[in-house]
Amino acid sequence: MPQYEPEAWRDVDEQPPANDPSVKEQCRLLDLLGRINYRILSGNRVYVEVGGVVYKTIYGGYWRSVFTGIEHYLLHCEQVSSAVWKEEQTTSVDLPIAYSNHGWTTKGHSLSFILNRD
Repeated sequence: MPQYEPEAWRDVDEQPPANDPSVKEQCRLLDLLGRINYRILSGNRVYVEVGGVVYKTIYGGYWRSVFTGIEHYLLHCEQVSSAVWKEEQTTSVDLPIAYSNHGWTTKGHSLSFILNRD
């Protein structure tokens, strides 16, 4: 866990650690989250497959901690790959998105989006 330093994220001279995404990578992810949210607001469904489980995306989110400056990305979803005929309570799931050497991942798996045509 990073040590708290007030407003350390404002320091433009500091280079990000090697495993942190570049500004270009962050912009690409924010653009993708914006496109997902736009599709959802337009009435289209967006699905994401993570580790063989399919989730219906409710919205994509981003926020920055005002205390640490750490940025958080997520997809707020409902699992839909279970048997439809079962009387199961649907639960919402937050899939945190993290940057790794292999790109943007969630729960250790690469993001693989399935867009449904209506």
